[in-house]
Amino acid sequence: MGVDQVVLEGLDAFLRALEVEDSASAHTIKAYRIDLTHFARFLDAWMAGRETDYRGFAPGAVAPRRPATAGGNEPGDDAKPTLAAANIDTLAVRAWVARMHAASLAAVTMGRKLAALRSFCNWLCRIGTLAHNPARAIRNPKAPQHLPRFLSEAEIRLLLESPGDSDEGRRDRAILELLYASGLRASELTGLDIDSIDFELRTVRVVGKGRRERVIPFGTHAARRIDEYLEVRQAWLRRPTDALFLAPTGKRLSTDGLRTLLARRLRDAAINKHVTPHAIRHSFATHLLNAGADLRAIQELLGHASLGTTQRYTHVSTAQLKAIYDKSHPRA
Repeated sequence: MGVDQVVLEGLDAFLRALEVEDSASAHTIKAYRIDLTHFARFLDAWMAGRETDYRGFAPGAVAPRRPATAGGNEPGDDAKPTLAAANIDTLAVRAWVARMHAASLAAVTMGRKLAALRSFCNWLCRIGTLAHNPARAIRNPKAPQHLPRFLSEAEIRLLLESPGDSDEGRRDRAILELLYASGLRASELTGLDIDSIDFELRTVRVVGKGRRERVIPFGTHAARRIDEYLEVRQAWLRRPTDALFLAPTGKRLSTDGLRTLLARRLRDAAINKHVTPHAIRHSFATHLLNAGADLRAIQELLGHASLGTTQRYTHVSTAQLKAIYDKSHPRA
């Protein structure tokens, strides 16, 4: 088989199960499809004794630009031969990981691809295609522990004050205030609808990862900025939409649009840092923790399934601990 013409047996059924049973997001399903397609191409070539990279492409070959869809088949999938899932074994998985190492993929990326394969193999075991999971014995590469990037409180103030009084400035102020007030993920914020906001209670209802719903409070600053933006939203409407945050074209603001506006406002505020919307989320958690908020409360606000994920933010209390030490220790 050609490396660009092979599909793993059961892939579409697995992705449908992932969506229906595990409430996986469209982003997760798309990533799993890409990762498992890479593995299928590699496995097909490896079984035939052809030397390829982890994607199944010959060294030096240029991969075709054909993005996978978030759900359903890729264009032309119906015509592609199927590779039997029973061919997956531990040696093949080890070889795949070796190719990823050779390509100098980040440990986090390799871990994600292995997680996709483990999940697929678990499902194959469940339906009886495999007797055991051949990817279970392969450990994830150890990822370096990077501290979350965040802005200081002074930098946040500069950022929130950077938009002007234009229509886009009023929208951007509302977005930045709500991001910092609630710690929302980029996709959560752009997915908000008008009825997600309760102005009386000053809360926002959001559906996060795993389609888990949570309700987050926000303050008077964010409430005022959102209220000011609603006039702009009305002027931008071209056709009825439930979306809260719009582009000037009247369409729902995309996550790419959110990143673009944040980069522009960072330049306006003269903050010379590479900051993503997720860094505003980190800043939200960091500042709450430094002010003495309970870690489990922050976990609930962020929508983390595991407290361990939230504990990454405990590093920011180092300054607090040092201040306590300097104040309390007789030899400080």
